[in-house]
Amino acid sequence: MGRKIILICLCCYYAILGIAQDVQYSQFYAAPLYLNPALAGTSSQHRANLNFRDQWPSIPGTYLSYMASYDLNLEDANSGIGFLISRDQAGAGGLSTTTFGGVYAYNIQFNRNFAFRPAVGINYGIRSVDVSKLKFGDQLLTGGLTSTTPIHSDQVGYMDINMGGLFYGKEFYLGYSAYHMNNPNNSLLGEESIIPARHSVQWGYRLPFRKTVRREIVRSMTVAVHYKAQGKWDQFDVGAYFLFKPIVVGVWYRGIPGLKAYVPGYQNNDAVILLAGVHYNNFKFGYSYDITISKLWADSGGAHELSLIYEYRNPNKGKRRRFSQLVCPQF
Repeated sequence: MGRKIILICLCCYYAILGIAQDVQYSQFYAAPLYLNPALAGTSSQHRANLNFRDQWPSIPGTYLSYMASYDLNLEDANSGIGFLISRDQAGAGGLSTTTFGGVYAYNIQFNRNFAFRPAVGINYGIRSVDVSKLKFGDQLLTGGLTSTTPIHSDQVGYMDINMGGLFYGKEFYLGYSAYHMNNPNNSLLGEESIIPARHSVQWGYRLPFRKTVRREIVRSMTVAVHYKAQGKWDQFDVGAYFLFKPIVVGVWYRGIPGLKAYVPGYQNNDAVILLAGVHYNNFKFGYSYDITISKLWADSGGAHELSLIYEYRNPNKGKRRRFSQLVCPQF
């Protein structure tokens, strides 16, 4: 119990100071606009996504993350547009961050085998805190009702600029994205608390095993790699998911063992992630669980994550003849 109290205090303290990193989704391929704005419009036509993450559920009131997005493939304009809203709660609802905005991507077809999609996005963020729900270290030590930590404002807003690019072929993709390029200030203490840029590199390849007479893939394996860095923090995801339509299963590893240690003697091992999902008509549903393998495993409870994707194409709208629809990253 003592370790849990210390962990809760650290979460609140670092969150208020603004030195925490962005939310990371284990099912990053199921949150396309959060992964890379260049993925806007890479579905057949319409796509709506819902994401939910409960991180460290064994610790009361830590991190809950929600996200909803919609993107549209504008085939006649070789473009894609998308809209995203997200909310992250930390510390039993005492601290929250809400962002909403839009992205635009343009498709450049080099030939029948390769294409490139540059993209840009603009978000507006609102960071707020309910001081009555916060507990600081001096309060736990003295039992007092107030803290010496000054809260300048219970809400702050900021603009956020993002960009991305995606090079892809029929069965592979290679992408790069950068978020918070303008380094916005989101301090609630009346000081300078810059959000460091989040850089991300994505790579994936799909191996189809079986197709129907209509060329629909019903058996396949998709391998994906995701590296992300923000400030002094970075992380590496590698894994694969297997489609046995309508069932999807997958396994991932997160960490950089042997190459990086934030504390000497402490291996950078984060989690093993297990995924199970199902495809039903135009819907895709996924559930994943992070099995923590770091020294926090005994107290954190890992992380639960849910995703729901709905894709729709108007049957009355003719489909342009083009090279191919981007098939990755999506499960």
